[in-house]
Amino acid sequence: MKTLVSFTLAAGLAASGPAMAQDDPLRIGFVSHQHDITDLFGQLEIGFRDRLDEEGLEYEMFQANPTASGRHDEMLNILENMANLNLDYMVFGPSSLSQNSSGLVSVADAGTKLLMVDYEPGEGEEFAFDDAVLNWSVYNHGQMGEATGEWIAEHFKSQDEENADIIMIWGPVASEISQARGNGVLRGMEETDGFTANIIYEGYGDFQRELAYAEVERAMIAYPQVDAIVAMNSVMAMGTMSALEAHGSIDDVVVTGMGGQPDELEMVARGKIGVAVFRDPRNMGANSAEALIMDLNGNTEDIPKVSYTALRTLDSVDSIRQYVPKEMLDIDAKMAE
Repeated sequence: MKTLVSFTLAAGLAASGPAMAQDDPLRIGFVSHQHDITDLFGQLEIGFRDRLDEEGLEYEMFQANPTASGRHDEMLNILENMANLNLDYMVFGPSSLSQNSSGLVSVADAGTKLLMVDYEPGEGEEFAFDDAVLNWSVYNHGQMGEATGEWIAEHFKSQDEENADIIMIWGPVASEISQARGNGVLRGMEETDGFTANIIYEGYGDFQRELAYAEVERAMIAYPQVDAIVAMNSVMAMGTMSALEAHGSIDDVVVTGMGGQPDELEMVARGKIGVAVFRDPRNMGANSAEALIMDLNGNTEDIPKVSYTALRTLDSVDSIRQYVPKEMLDIDAKMAE
């Protein structure tokens, strides 16, 4: 079985002058626990490439992801392969840093500089590969969860309901991201006065649409009177929505997602998903590219350790229009390029 999955090679060239003279194209790895043009990392890569192209840099990109977010064994093999590719830089979106750490050490030991995304290091948190990290381009997963939990509580209170039966669909068991988001949801609901959440079922969808669909399908058999289902990422929100449609309950259950991928936002606009807390992945990619450019120009000491992307609670067409870049919603146009 191939362990370096979804491996592609592409070159980006632009007409404007480069940040510095280049003898050879940069060699850049792009590794994440999942990757599609409609998801966080696909959109983040677009933002990353756009900023490099704007600067006029020449580069080759090597992209890879495991077959599933929870396949930490595949991720380790991918990282070991990346360590042998003589990379200058690597963008990395972890599934679990505790599970991915040894592979990242191999990449760092090979002399590759790391641009970390989608994981906010805790205060004082240290990693064995720290010296290779130029920047963390992130948002706060706990705050994303809290905003979701607060929205749920206020939504039901606006309907004069002081409590609600909630199903939680978590990501991979070992995922710090899933835990931060889910615990934030619980905290947001608990801290809203006048509302009580009853957690009646918890399942694990591994950040995958199909697994979330299966979990919700099982849950609806046992708990058909659920009020809301919380999915810890965008693709699981889509799987949850599809399962409810198949069950005939889409109009009776509030679905909440996190991330704000284009297809998820379309379902928010259509009223099939109640809310999605949005972080702009193209902005995250641009922040990573900016750190790379600063390093090339000899300004490494000025690179911020952490670059934050704002969070927006989107629950209507108007809020989507206000906060989401138009080009991010036009996926068909991008794929036709």
